Amino acid sequence: MSFNNRNNNGQKSASYSIKPFRSYSQMDNTSALATFQSLASAMDEIHNRNASTLSFEELYRNAYNLVLHKHGNLLYEGITERLTVHLRRCGGRLVRLQRDIHSGSGGGGDASSKINHHLAVHSGGSGGGSDSLLQYRLLEELSKAWTEHRITMVMVRDIFMYMDRTYVPQQRKRPVYDLGLWLFRRVVWERSMGDGEDHVDEGGGLIHQAIMPSAGHNNSLDDDPMNNMAGEVTTTLGNVASALLLQVIHQDRLDRLDDAPQRMALLRSLVQMLLELAHASNGAYADAASSFRRVGGGAAAAASAAASAASNSGNNMPVYERDFEEAFLGESQDFYRVESTSRLSHGISSETTNIGGSGGNNSSSTGRSGANTNDNDDDDGKPAAKYSAMEYVHRAQSRLQEERVRASTLDLPASTRAALLRIVETELIERHARTLVEMEGSGFASILKVVASSPAIGSVAAASSAAAAGGVGGGGSSGRMMMMHAGGDSSESSVVIDHERIKDLASMYELFSRVPSSVNHLRDALSERIKIDGRALVKDQENNVAPPAAFVKGILAMRERFHAVVTDAMKGEKKAQKRMKESFEDFLNADARAANCLAVYVDELLRVGLKGADERKVSAELDRVVVIFRYLSDKDVFEAYYKNHLAKRLLGNKSGSEEAERAMVSLLKAECGYQYTSKLEGMFNDMRISKETAEKYRSHKKSLNNTVSNDARDAENGGKPVDVEVSVLTTGYWPSQNVAPCILPPAVKAAMDRFQKYYLNTYTGRKLSWQTSTGSAEIRATFPPQKGSSKTRRHDLSVTTYQMCILVLFNTRDTLTLKQIRDETNIPEDELRRHLVSLCTPKHRILRKGSKGKGISGDDDTFTYNADYTSKMTRVKVPMVSMRDASSSSSGGAKGNGSASAAGGASKSAGLVDGSASVPLSVEEDRRHLLEAAIVRIMKARKVLNHNDLVAEVTRQLSGRFVPPPQFVKKRVESLIEREYLERDEADRRVYRYMA
Repeated sequence: MSFNNRNNNGQKSASYSIKPFRSYSQMDNTSALATFQSLASAMDEIHNRNASTLSFEELYRNAYNLVLHKHGNLLYEGITERLTVHLRRCGGRLVRLQRDIHSGSGGGGDASSKINHHLAVHSGGSGGGSDSLLQYRLLEELSKAWTEHRITMVMVRDIFMYMDRTYVPQQRKRPVYDLGLWLFRRVVWERSMGDGEDHVDEGGGLIHQAIMPSAGHNNSLDDDPMNNMAGEVTTTLGNVASALLLQVIHQDRLDRLDDAPQRMALLRSLVQMLLELAHASNGAYADAASSFRRVGGGAAAAASAAASAASNSGNNMPVYERDFEEAFLGESQDFYRVESTSRLSHGISSETTNIGGSGGNNSSSTGRSGANTNDNDDDDGKPAAKYSAMEYVHRAQSRLQEERVRASTLDLPASTRAALLRIVETELIERHARTLVEMEGSGFASILKVVASSPAIGSVAAASSAAAAGGVGGGGSSGRMMMMHAGGDSSESSVVIDHERIKDLASMYELFSRVPSSVNHLRDALSERIKIDGRALVKDQENNVAPPAAFVKGILAMRERFHAVVTDAMKGEKKAQKRMKESFEDFLNADARAANCLAVYVDELLRVGLKGADERKVSAELDRVVVIFRYLSDKDVFEAYYKNHLAKRLLGNKSGSEEAERAMVSLLKAECGYQYTSKLEGMFNDMRISKETAEKYRSHKKSLNNTVSNDARDAENGGKPVDVEVSVLTTGYWPSQNVAPCILPPAVKAAMDRFQKYYLNTYTGRKLSWQTSTGSAEIRATFPPQKGSSKTRRHDLSVTTYQMCILVLFNTRDTLTLKQIRDETNIPEDELRRHLVSLCTPKHRILRKGSKGKGISGDDDTFTYNADYTSKMTRVKVPMVSMRDASSSSSGGAKGNGSASAAGGASKSAGLVDGSASVPLSVEEDRRHLLEAAIVRIMKARKVLNHNDLVAEVTRQLSGRFVPPPQFVKKRVESLIEREYLERDEADRRVYRYMA
């Protein structure tokens, strides 16, 4: 069709015509083959490094036309064939190179024996000879071939880019670049070492059986059974290369690798090659009629599987895992198993050597079996059997660091690094954790024993221990003993802490902490040492080897040392702190002894230990006491003893510092609550009020001097009234002492009556009960002049109320018997004997005892006024002997009388005996009341509760004071049922109901 166009003048202009589309002409097979032949020639040129003469635009157009004209399959298959031909040549060259290397190194025999020689590479010595240099040529050539192949595939990929975008996704084929990598793996890496020919026919085509998988490499290009060779085990080029890789790593571990940086760089490139080959094998492609089978077993295979599962990349790496990772992990496991065993024992059994040897492929199994025979000595030639625990620890730390650096140098995947470190930690740490802890002389337990037994500063043992401090852990000198002062002062509570040994313990803990389960061995050793040392202290106290205060000082020193171990060596680990706490509680709460002794120690501390101390030292010492207090379960026992000693300090004015006393009560209040210290605070309040009352009474007496005549009873005191100071105590706050008042001298009784009259007139509705067992007095004693002097001697004696009553009897008589004194004073038997012995001591012999020896023979034993008593001091304080000394010095007959008057004596009446391991009777009674009150309180709130829940709730509520045994709870429940506070459920006898 055509159109003519005319202009305005009527003349014809240019004509236009519309023509039909040209007919489509399909490229025939002949043209397609010709076009592909040009592309194949171009690929050959690229492989031959002659790509500069090619027109990539024309090549791209030809490939585009082939795909466009539906000849994509021809193109893809042709590319596969040409790449395979070139790779077959490359692989044959590498196989022949390896054969030449083996022949040049003196090898002979058939192909199988030559391959076995390459697999047993680890038994070849130092790796620094000419044979090893030849062996590395295969790795270098393989790395070179891989690098060239990647460059080639980049160019080929650019030519066939259109096919990658269209034909490949539609047909589920591999992209060209991945196809090249996949073929490299199948044709080169998995090349049989028995196949040294190129296998190319005259037409340049590939023989069908050219690609032959090994028995261990269960991948196949197709389903042709010829490729499987009926189960024949075939060694591949990859097997040999993997064995050489393991050889390099093994020699590097032995520090026998020449040119280590260059060779490790070569290994890095080959490892990256395996990773890239593994990545190229991923994907669900139509040509991937293959499956990967993991071979081997044992711990190495398990670690490899765990590492693969832990990887977050989602990439399966069959070639890398099969041909390198599993063999590498298996060789690492065997290497460190043998090395660690050889360092901790004299011999290596065949059983130990072969553990885990079944894992991996043929190369790793054969190679590792020969690797471990020459590694039983250290690099410096020192026999492994002589290594101490600490030397082993330092060596293991060095090995772990080396493996981290090696993994970083090889750029191993994160999953492999994690699996490698787990294997090394398992073999070096976990398998030998118990041995390192229990090793004689240098293990964790032995070093801990040295740290725990450091003596107190200034003792003879401290000097000898410091001189021998280098005996454990390998090396050392007397300078290793470092001093830490408890409380920040160089006092007798200072504790020697061996910080150098603690550094050794810290090194071992740091190593063990890599395997959390191994740290349990350290905690067990710590707990056992605490219990052993603690029970030894308890036994010494039981046998009266050490007094209560010394027992507590030993506990405090123990706690300081073990706290330093947990804090410094074990990094303050919570589980270690818990085990230390449980261990102290284990031996401290075996009976009530620890609570008793701690109260005695605090009493000694507050009386004399902290006198003149500054606030910082007071706070530090009391904090140490509270730490031990926290370990006690019988806190009510401590309260009873502490309250008893506090009463003696307050009433006897023996407290060294009122600020320290109140600070101690504040600490107890913070630990146990206000109810625990309410009575203690009430005692301080009573003393404050008593001082105010004493001031008011003195003012009252001054106002009565001119109006009131003297009492006739004052005549015994020379007509002068006795000056008395009374402490008025609230009954519920102070320790209960059911002791009958003694018979006081008339002048003292008159003074007490005057005070009582004043007090009751001032405070109506109150009742006073005199406690003569706790008072003190000052009396002026007049002795006859000594020979050659006419001047009488006077001494002001500071004595207890009981001693005052005894001494006043001698104003009228020079000699009295024990029975006469008891009848005229009504002092309890035990206290009477104690006070009499105190007045007959060699230093303060105011009275002479008729019987010989320290004890009192009986009721007929006489006591005579000692007119020859002398003292350099005008003011003399007569000290009291302890109840234990007074009892031990008494005769058998006297002991019998003591039981009849057991009601006497403040300590006896309350059941409080210093150093006793039993719970005082008064505390047991209080526990019964507290437990019953808690049961009633709980049941009143719950109404119905079963037995187990009731026991648990009662224990929880009372744990701040004591931990009631289940049997004790059961008895109190039975008592409450009898008294109709509770009743049992008719349907279930273990369920209780509250009775309103």
